[in-house]
Amino acid sequence: MKRPEQRTGVILAAILLLALGLRLINLGGRTLWYDEAFSVLFAEKGYDAMLDGTVASQDGAAAEEHPLLYYVLLNGWMELLGQSAAAVRLLSVVIGVATVGAVFLLAREWFDDRTALVSALITAIAPLHVQYSQETRMYALVALLLTLATWAYWRAWQRGHAAHWLAFSVLAAACMYTHQLSGFFLLALGLLPLLARDRRRMIQTALAALLALALYLPWLGYLPDQFGKLRQYWVQKPNVLHIWLALRSFISVNLDFSAGWWLPTFLLAAVLTVFLLYRAYAVLHVRRGAAPDDDRLALGWALWLAFMPMVGMWIASYLLQPLFLPRALLPSAVMFYIALAWLFMRGGMPRAVVGLLVTGWLVVIGFSLVTHYTWDTFPTPPFDGAADYLAKQAASDDVIVHGNKITALPMEYYDRDLPQRFVRDIPGSGSDTLALPTQRMLGLLADQCVAEAANGAPRVWYVAFEQLEDEMIDLVDDDPANARYDSLSWLRAHYTKAQVKSFNDLDVYLFTGPDADALNAICDPD
Repeated sequence: MKRPEQRTGVILAAILLLALGLRLINLGGRTLWYDEAFSVLFAEKGYDAMLDGTVASQDGAAAEEHPLLYYVLLNGWMELLGQSAAAVRLLSVVIGVATVGAVFLLAREWFDDRTALVSALITAIAPLHVQYSQETRMYALVALLLTLATWAYWRAWQRGHAAHWLAFSVLAAACMYTHQLSGFFLLALGLLPLLARDRRRMIQTALAALLALALYLPWLGYLPDQFGKLRQYWVQKPNVLHIWLALRSFISVNLDFSAGWWLPTFLLAAVLTVFLLYRAYAVLHVRRGAAPDDDRLALGWALWLAFMPMVGMWIASYLLQPLFLPRALLPSAVMFYIALAWLFMRGGMPRAVVGLLVTGWLVVIGFSLVTHYTWDTFPTPPFDGAADYLAKQAASDDVIVHGNKITALPMEYYDRDLPQRFVRDIPGSGSDTLALPTQRMLGLLADQCVAEAANGAPRVWYVAFEQLEDEMIDLVDDDPANARYDSLSWLRAHYTKAQVKSFNDLDVYLFTGPDADALNAICDPD
């Protein structure tokens, strides 16, 4: 008969295999969207080019807002495995599965083996974590590093070993080299000694933070300019609903899915959160002897780290700069999963209630995973199909123009040989995020307007999402001066629309027969 630790190991191995299987489903089937295509096109250039394309200044701000650790890892990964969609996403798959293991280690430190296994299982099947474990971006890496940083900090707190404090410092610095918004989670960790009024751990934490800062020092000089870039960013100031939306994404996916599922997912997120906070309040405040002190401390940590980074990001969005980004809260979602595992296993809930909650969540998980695996509209329509279509249909003297960078970079990834151009975003707008130094580094320079891009060509293929036309109508209504950036209206006025081919909500227009004005058109000055 297997010993308990052997049985735990077998179950954990099965959970890790489940996590791997869920993260491999349709890995290369969905096309890379703009952010992922940017990651590949950016990382392939190498470290020196990436550094120049990030820290070069434009309009008093850095060209890019993200540090380079993930991109450096992706560059090395692509050197080994290539640049297919499945290959570049596999890095996040490996990181995501490792996070499931890290969750087990942390939850076992906090509670017990059974709760740790349930925590790992929830993380393994959580649609949000599956989603970002299949994306060629840095969010899965941030979740892994912050989970490990929390584990190291807890062990340092409990055991006081210098090695654990050192590990925490190194991991904290690595988090900041991966994504600047990691700072909200690290700040929540750093406030824990103040909440506990523990002078000794305040000093230890301060020393560990100083070491992390020293390790981060080479990048620290770029930080002010990168914050300047955030002032030009597309993120809007959030309201209270955005916190609820973030909680909804914790239990489902961060996609604008079918309206019929909004109410069930909103309600389930609210019900799970209310039950969690109610039972936690009972243990932490009403019945202080209901759980061992270490259990109560661990539960407090889990709740604090699940909610405080979200609240901090929300407050900062009002006081400083809008930067409330639900995908950057993936580490808090992981803490939320551990807290829910505590609720199900140790929260004193009636089994019937637990069964009802779990059943409802499994239904949402099933819907969310299927939605994620099969998503083929904005921002991930069949870019590969559109690229193949243009490769077959476009003549050598045709011009292919993208309405903006959102379609241009994915299409560039799928066919480097197509002669493609794209129109810049409205200067100074929230979507004007691809700075000129980064464009130069990528070798993809935007045209100032569609007239410049078309250059009087006899045939122009125009590629854009359907929603871009509606967005331009609203922008022109807000400011008539924006009409100069309404590419589709200009093409309709100066060319004849010959055909349009739709790839779900991605439209590929063919315009022919330019008029005399189109042959001599130039961009209006800003």
